[in-house]
This record gives sequence, structure tokens and C-alpha cells, in this order.
Amino acid sequence: MKLAAPVYPRFLVRKGSTDWMVYDRKLKGPAQLERGGRFAEKLTKEQAERIKQALTEALPTPGDNAPA
Repeated sequence: MKLAAPVYPRFLVRKGSTDWMVYDRKLKGPAQLERGGRFAEKLTKEQAERIKQALTEALPTPGDNAPA
């Protein structure tokens, strides 16, 4: 019997020591809004939720690698 590996979301909202952040499981640290840009940290919870949603929607889907 084969069991599928659990699928975890790449981004999640976490509470820091004082503020909220968007954590990137792939980078194992704060998510970056754009490559070389600022980190998604020191945010309100609402800001973090919006950024997480935007980053998640911007991820390529598995079928996006097909040549056009």
C-alpha cells in the first residue's frame, strides 16, 4: 500500500517576536516579495495574509512548464 506524501503550502503566516511575517518553506526563512527585494516581515496580520495570498497565486502551476 502506497501512501502519498502530505502536501504543505509553500507560504504561511507566522507570528514573529512582535510582528507578523510570511514564511517561505522553500527558502526556510522570510518570503521575499521579489527576487532581491525586501523580506515579508514586520507586518500586520492583515498585510501578511494579503502578501501570502499574492505570493501563492503567483506560483507557477505544474502544467505551466509546457512549451508554447
